[in-house]
Amino acid sequence: MFVFRFALRLCRPYWASLVLVAACLVVETAYVAVSPLSFRFLIDDAFPSRDAGLFALVLTLLVAGGAVYLGAGLLGDRRLARVNEQAVYELRSRLFRHIAGQSEHFFRRFDQGSLTNRLTADVSAVDRTISGTLPRAFREALALLIGLGLLLQLEWKLTLAMVLGFVLLFASPYLLRSRAERSSERYREANDAYIGTIDEVLKGRRVVKGMHAAPYVLGRAERRLADLLTAGFRVTFVYALLDRLPLTTFLALNAIMIGFGGTLIFQDNLSIGAFVAFYTIFLNVGQSVSSLSQLLPGLIEAGVSFRRIDEVLSYRSPLALPSRPKPFAGVRDGFRFRDVSFGYDEEDDTHKLALDGVSLTIPAGGLTAFVGQSGSGKSTALQLLLRFYDPKRGAIEVDGVDLRDLSEADYRRHTGVVFQDSFLFNATIFENISLSRPGVTADDVRAAAAAARIAELIERMPGGYDTEVRDYGGNFSGGQRQRIAIARALVGDPRLLVLDEITSALDPSTEAEINALIESFRGARTIVTVTHRLASAANADVIVVFRDGRVAETGTHGELLAHGGLYAEMWEKQRGFVLSGDGFQARVEAGRLSKLPFFRGMPAEQLDSMSDLFVTEKYESGHRIVRENDPGDKFYIIVRGRVAVEKGGVRVAVLEDGDYFGEIALLRDIPRTADIVALAPTVLLSLRREELLELTAAYPSIREALERTLEERMK
Repeated sequence: MFVFRFALRLCRPYWASLVLVAACLVVETAYVAVSPLSFRFLIDDAFPSRDAGLFALVLTLLVAGGAVYLGAGLLGDRRLARVNEQAVYELRSRLFRHIAGQSEHFFRRFDQGSLTNRLTADVSAVDRTISGTLPRAFREALALLIGLGLLLQLEWKLTLAMVLGFVLLFASPYLLRSRAERSSERYREANDAYIGTIDEVLKGRRVVKGMHAAPYVLGRAERRLADLLTAGFRVTFVYALLDRLPLTTFLALNAIMIGFGGTLIFQDNLSIGAFVAFYTIFLNVGQSVSSLSQLLPGLIEAGVSFRRIDEVLSYRSPLALPSRPKPFAGVRDGFRFRDVSFGYDEEDDTHKLALDGVSLTIPAGGLTAFVGQSGSGKSTALQLLLRFYDPKRGAIEVDGVDLRDLSEADYRRHTGVVFQDSFLFNATIFENISLSRPGVTADDVRAAAAAARIAELIERMPGGYDTEVRDYGGNFSGGQRQRIAIARALVGDPRLLVLDEITSALDPSTEAEINALIESFRGARTIVTVTHRLASAANADVIVVFRDGRVAETGTHGELLAHGGLYAEMWEKQRGFVLSGDGFQARVEAGRLSKLPFFRGMPAEQLDSMSDLFVTEKYESGHRIVRENDPGDKFYIIVRGRVAVEKGGVRVAVLEDGDYFGEIALLRDIPRTADIVALAPTVLLSLRREELLELTAAYPSIREALERTLEERMK
């Protein structure tokens, strides 16, 4: 019944057409059901008496009825096709609008593979059900009712025996319905996972190729396929049983009808014409019952698809929706976080809060930088500012108004955002820049491109602004993609500009250009940037330092350095590296080495010699730099980038600019105890153990200092 109710809701706007389709189906079904009665009149009356007039009348009625049957069928098919396509179109449009307007909570609930499958396979199941399964079920059910009425008129004893058999015919597939539904759901879930794997492989193919991860990816795909094979076998076998059981029951019932009917003829209780008519109608009714039972697998599968679609459409965002939203036209005074707490888990567990009691101020027209180590809460604060989530406690206000009371459309219209990955759509450059502002003029797009300092490059391209973006921006450099993304954020002249780690994947020269570009926007709009690279935040009007979900420090660069707290510590950690403009060569200064605990106190001359031994290594995001149990033969310092420390597939730490790992390898021949995976394009300086040992042979004091420090660290 859920399938019928869902389909009726979809087709309700077209009720007049549905009434016409139903009327046409009634005409078709009535003709097919009644026409076998002609055998009774022909065999019992017209043929024995050679009554040509009766024969001509019956034949004329059959031909005329056939013409009406054909016309009704064509009219019904045409109107049903229109209703079906319009209903499916509206469903697809509704799904897209619903998904596009969801918060981040929604995408944590439904993964990408599942959504893709629901938008394709499940919607196709709806299409097949409305256009074929449900009309056929209506036709067969109507034929069954008409046929049973006619059979009762012809011979009630045979009809009662037949009805008993039909009950058994329906009961056999019904017993398997629950098993079929479970099998179908498991198959859809396995298919969701497989589609998700395909999507990952296609999007991450550069990582797969660059780090020679094909064996791992193929192994994962094989596991998904194995799950799909098992689930597919079960659902196919159950549906085969659903098809076979009704057919077996119908064959037995057919034999009973012939035997019982023949007995009545021999006893002169039934004429031959009546039996032929009865048996022909019985076959039609039996075919209707068989068809209805055979439709059951399709209805069960459709029910699973309809529920999966309804699950998406029924999802309601936890973000507050004001009954009377207030307009937002810009930032006059600034933003204020008032005792804001937030956790990504649904339960309000204080041990899992990403932000805990955060209070801070973002002045209007200034540049505010959120900084801190990975997991400190800075990105979470940015997502709350963008209203991807709402606080669990506290409030975020702009000019004294809670963000939850604002018109979301107005807030988005006056907010520009640039993300770290600078995602571009496979469309023209013009469409990519103007996508957030429908109806924007060509002059506006050119002005935004000029502000992002990408206009000259675009105009030199053969296609200009009509140049196609391919492979989600793969035909542009990282800096070019980022500038196009910045132009996209600027095209609506937003009052609030939000920048999320936009220079983390860029080389030093491009990073410097982007930072200079950001400086040029100051004063005209309120800018909030999140970065872990402090050089990009040094010129900010306000720097907010996060630690463990709280605000640790606030101030300007000079004030925070003078304070000598967490920011000063982070600043010192990131200093002392010299990186070439293209980012391919790096060097660590002796002064920076002296700040590492196991090199502290060594003479500058020895540290200079050690600095020359470091080799630059560069890795793309996703590359597995170190594998657990590999030989521990290198020490690494992170110049730029981020890496994850994983043990047993579980992430235990994230390291960033200035951090180091593998120090035990300097003097101890111990295998690696964890995997190290690049989370972003990463530049490392590595020191081989053999190189260090050669140096310590020349400077024994280095070895003594290392031995002493490492022994203390390993206690």
